[in-house]
Amino acid sequence: MDLGLAGKVAVITGAASGLGECTAEFMRREGVRLVLADIDGDRLASAARALRERGADVHIVPTDVRDYASCQGLVRAAIGFGGQVDILVNSAGIGGSLSFFAESEPDQWRDLVAINLVGVMHCCRAVLDHMIERRYGKIVSLASEAGKANEKRMVVYGATKGGVISLTRGLAAELGRYSINVNAVCPGVTHTPMTYYITEQIEARAVDFYPLGRLGRPEDIAPMITFLASDLASWITGQAISISGGFGRS
Repeated sequence: MDLGLAGKVAVITGAASGLGECTAEFMRREGVRLVLADIDGDRLASAARALRERGADVHIVPTDVRDYASCQGLVRAAIGFGGQVDILVNSAGIGGSLSFFAESEPDQWRDLVAINLVGVMHCCRAVLDHMIERRYGKIVSLASEAGKANEKRMVVYGATKGGVISLTRGLAAELGRYSINVNAVCPGVTHTPMTYYITEQIEARAVDFYPLGRLGRPEDIAPMITFLASDLASWITGQAISISGGFGRS
């Protein structure tokens, strides 16, 4: 399907692996010019090489989303590369430990909040002056089903993703006047490097909660991100869209 994305410029954070890398591949197929960001420079370079071998136009910018100046530098580099930024995909995130909140300590929460929530805020703020000036932009952030209905052993993670959903809705209300669409996608449990802890035994128990009978894969999520980044989704904003094999059914 031609989504009309050829020649658009997309910034994708967390692009060295998982959902960010998979989204880059789906956008490559649509002719998007890619600016890939991640804190892991080596893995980022490897992901970019693989995309270039498949014909992508790619620029990489090692970025720490916890640092606002780093995010500002990412946007400047993207504009220098492509002349504009049409799309921002906030995919950088971490999972944290699976401990009970009452057994955790504040130093275990800091990076979760700094990357999963504040990092999204940093990237959005860094790109907004440019998008507002152009009166155009698509922002898609990775939230989670855990952000809609939190779970034990995931309390802080779920809180950060709930914050992303709330941020999405607020920004959509503010930015609609500038023709900027802001949406979030909410995956269920998905096989990525972040869910390395899922054993066959854990998966066998978990799939009982999913009507489609399996956990997610990155290629289940990336097409929706790519669609939301297109003008075919121009009347969709402020949404937190579940992609979860029927989990939650909201």
